[in-house]
Amino acid sequence: MKKHIGIVVLWCLTLVFMVSCADKDIPAAANTFINKYFPQASVVLVAIDTDEDDGSNEYSVWLNDGTKIEFDMQGSMRKIARNKTGVPAAIMPTPITTYLKSHYPNDVVTKFSHKAYGYKVELSNDMDVRFSPKGKFLQIVD
Repeated sequence: MKKHIGIVVLWCLTLVFMVSCADKDIPAAANTFINKYFPQASVVLVAIDTDEDDGSNEYSVWLNDGTKIEFDMQGSMRKIARNKTGVPAAIMPTPITTYLKSHYPNDVVTKFSHKAYGYKVELSNDMDVRFSPKGKFLQIVD
């Protein structure tokens, strides 16, 4: 019984810590992005970590709706993951959303990220679709 109480207390302390992470912990540009595209969500956790691809530091931000967004140190969005409801189309360039609607109308965008070659889109069917910086289709990676 004491073990269960200890676990509950530890869980509550973790929850308090996560909720205490305020939007002020991230750059203003990141805060603006979150407020624009996720007005109903709130930030529950902010972490600064190193990007696997290029070794640069970045902010990882988790929202209470399950969304994870990675920002560079200036607050520009680099990657967004949203498995349940999908990445909002408004975040992506219009040519990308047009292409996806016509070629994958039944799939949801679960991840969207900026890459050196342009953009990478991961779909709910586990396909990766790559686009140029202007949103032109490049290739599909299964």
